[in-house]
Amino acid sequence: MTVARAVRCRVLLVAGLWTLLVSAGMAPAFADSAAAGADVSVAQSLGDRELTIVLRRVTSVPGPLRVDVVTHAGTAAGDLTLAATPTGALGSGSRLPAPGVPTAEAVVRLGGTPGMYSATLDMDRPGPWELAIGDGVRVARIPFVVPEQVTSPPERLVYGGFLVAGALLPVSVLLAMRARRSGWALLPAGGMVAGMAVSVTAALLSASLPLPPQPGGQLDPTVDNVTDPYSVPQPMISDFSRPPVLLTVEAGTVPAGRPSDFDLVLIDAATGALVDDLLVHDSALMHLLVVGPSGGLSHLHPIRTGPGRYQVHMTAPEPGRYALSAELARRGGGVQMARAATGLTVTPGGASAAPQSPSAPLHLGSGDTSASMVVDGNRITVRTTAAVAGTPTTITAEVGDTADLQPWLGMVGHLIMAGPVPEADTDIAAAVHNSAIWGHAHSMGPTTMQAMGDMPGMGGAHNMSEMTGTHDMSGMDGGKAAAGRGVMLMPPINGESPPDETVAAYGPDVPFTFTFPVAGRYRLWIQAERNYTVLTIPVVLDVAAAQGAHR
Repeated sequence: MTVARAVRCRVLLVAGLWTLLVSAGMAPAFADSAAAGADVSVAQSLGDRELTIVLRRVTSVPGPLRVDVVTHAGTAAGDLTLAATPTGALGSGSRLPAPGVPTAEAVVRLGGTPGMYSATLDMDRPGPWELAIGDGVRVARIPFVVPEQVTSPPERLVYGGFLVAGALLPVSVLLAMRARRSGWALLPAGGMVAGMAVSVTAALLSASLPLPPQPGGQLDPTVDNVTDPYSVPQPMISDFSRPPVLLTVEAGTVPAGRPSDFDLVLIDAATGALVDDLLVHDSALMHLLVVGPSGGLSHLHPIRTGPGRYQVHMTAPEPGRYALSAELARRGGGVQMARAATGLTVTPGGASAAPQSPSAPLHLGSGDTSASMVVDGNRITVRTTAAVAGTPTTITAEVGDTADLQPWLGMVGHLIMAGPVPEADTDIAAAVHNSAIWGHAHSMGPTTMQAMGDMPGMGGAHNMSEMTGTHDMSGMDGGKAAAGRGVMLMPPINGESPPDETVAAYGPDVPFTFTFPVAGRYRLWIQAERNYTVLTIPVVLDVAAAQGAHR
């Protein structure tokens, strides 16, 4: 009898040790827990400064929020004031300061050299926040969310099961050694096995369970749904759609050649209410494309001054009517491109010095497949495949001869297009305003197998393309980019953050692939960043009709 009891004790002891070893080696199920997310990059045209504001991820609350400000060539030195204000309502028992009042402030001192300048703010709570950035004249207000490190229900089951198994292990051993009836030891042993079964099952199933609607991405963020996103009932059909946005312009007198401000107002097309649910899309709340009568393009990022209101600061180079188009993403409304029906009227500047006219565009198409120009001291060559309507066309800009381009707005290059436009029209803004097509394509850099093989962990990778709303997210050049001509900017995964503008390792080839739906003449502007300077390359492209098609 004594021998049998000793054997049972050894068996239970081995089973308990096996349980602990398995639980120690089992990774917790983080697949559907609310992650802190990646860094948030927001471009801002704050007065005469074109800035990129990078909000680094907050890993714990209370905790620090690091704010990096990237400046570009020509940015004036000076101080920027930062003020972080919580905007979500608190519970009645909270001892934290009331929302609506800044709880953290700092100053960023910008130098005369373009680059990155930083400051740190202390976050005292999770939930929705607003970051105010002031230059002494204007204040930009950027909404953002400080996440809570939330334990998901499957993760709680994993930990709970391990806790039960660990607590019952010594009970099983003790009963096996002390109890007169060894059968009593089977009860805690059974509970231990049940706890392990629950833990293993929850860990295996957690990866297949859907995430709850994400505050700030799919839901309007509040303190409640940020701190406990799993308390939100998940609908059987996730439909967060919202109406399109109407873009209106509120402008006083905007004279040519003089710095001026005007306001943009975003209106809900269904209710007429102000729209204040824009998402950071391609590193900006809004991308404003402004085309002048002579064909010059301004790619600006208006500052948010209040709910549904944005302010634009620009120096219009010439009088006339300008075409305006805003690209934005609304929470639940997808990516939208909204045109201002009235455009922007710029009056003559009187005694102001006449600004320089934009560079003459390169002309491609109709047999011409390559052309070159110099932009801000950079030698640029643009090549194109045969441009035929309905067929993918690859347009590649070679910027310099070294791989030192910087990612701007999260991409290596941008291609903005409008058309078809009349071939003899001298008022480009009017032609673009009335054109049927506005497009915006992105380049992630060369995608040759050799170039991608040089990237860590990317040997043998394939070309990638992503279509989103009005975008043709490209970077595919059919393998025709020169081998070894730089690397491809890979999109972040698993909450990682993309490279910022301090990384100069891309290009010199910047390829785009776009399918022009109809034949005709198009106005194109290619943009890439080098040495903290955004280069704009104007191109006129003639797209031929497909054989057998009628124009």
